[in-house]
Amino acid sequence: MLKLGIIGYGVRTSYVWQGTMRPIGGVELAAIADPKWEKIKKEKGDELPNCRYYATAEEMLENEKLDGVMIGTRDDLHTKYALLVAKYTIPLFLEKPVAITDEQLADLETIVEQMNDKTVVSFPLRMSKIVVKIKEMIDSGLIGKVSQVQAYNNVYYARCYYHNWYRNDSFTGGLYMTKATHDLNYIDFILGGQGPETIASMESKVIFKGDKPAGLKCKDCDDKECLENPVNLSEADKKLYWDDSVGCSFAVDTGNHDSATIMMMYENGMHVVYTQNFVARHAAGKRGARFIGFKGTIEFDFNTETITYIDHFSEKVENIKVSEAGAHSGGDYLLAKNFIDVMAGTDNSIASLAEGILSAKMCLRARTSAQTHTFVKVK
Repeated sequence: MLKLGIIGYGVRTSYVWQGTMRPIGGVELAAIADPKWEKIKKEKGDELPNCRYYATAEEMLENEKLDGVMIGTRDDLHTKYALLVAKYTIPLFLEKPVAITDEQLADLETIVEQMNDKTVVSFPLRMSKIVVKIKEMIDSGLIGKVSQVQAYNNVYYARCYYHNWYRNDSFTGGLYMTKATHDLNYIDFILGGQGPETIASMESKVIFKGDKPAGLKCKDCDDKECLENPVNLSEADKKLYWDDSVGCSFAVDTGNHDSATIMMMYENGMHVVYTQNFVARHAAGKRGARFIGFKGTIEFDFNTETITYIDHFSEKVENIKVSEAGAHSGGDYLLAKNFIDVMAGTDNSIASLAEGILSAKMCLRARTSAQTHTFVKVK
């Protein structure tokens, strides 16, 4: 039985363990390191009878013989703990983004040779059935040479980025790092994984800003006309987004842009346009891309699980349904299975540390471009 340790047992890592790795089997959760370990033990102890708990990752790694470690801390701590795990050369499942600053990227690059194939970065979209199918179609030459990619992500569940801890972009690096990192990775994966030469970006914050006082909680606000006030939301939305801790999204301390657009130029002259929006809600949510080639166009949407192929030289239009069970369109299962194989020493990573670094670098360059209004070199 392989032994897994988790640093930061939060929503994401608990899902990856409980929802994917545990059902696959062959792995035991042997240890958890988390400052809130006592609370976790009280809530989860009966489910994890053989798990030991530690207040720090250092204690856990010193005292446990582990086959793999999963890092699910706050984003700004991912690099710190990746470097710590690398000292033990233990296979690593690392949440994205792998870094949120250039200094952290430089630190990670020092362990690439040692940890690249041992690290599985949490990029489930690249392994979703729909993305793998599109890559196969494009690699086959079906649409010819790709001229342009038009990609989009209208995040219908985005209230958490303005009401909850994500609003503090010093913890996350901002929404380029939180959301675009996924999309830029799967797009680059489809295109061959070489990364763009140049990036330009712009961002807008015109909705979720205001003059309400810093630290204001929705539960303490008297503005009952506010459309973000719980009294004006459906019961389903309140259940998803609200408790007593959520902050006002129109306060002076609300971080994150409302929308952003990134343009990437590749070495062969082809370019990508990607845009993300955090104001859209419900049926306005949409995530996918259109790949336009000389011979045809392929478009897909994660939400509808549909690929549309259009032949440019006939009237042929084909809709392909790709049913995908599980979170992130089925990609979580494949990443979890791959990580188990990496721990067992029977396979290498399908979402390597180098690919995580490239994705973070693209997002950092996009952020710099938006701040400086310039085109920025990636490599």
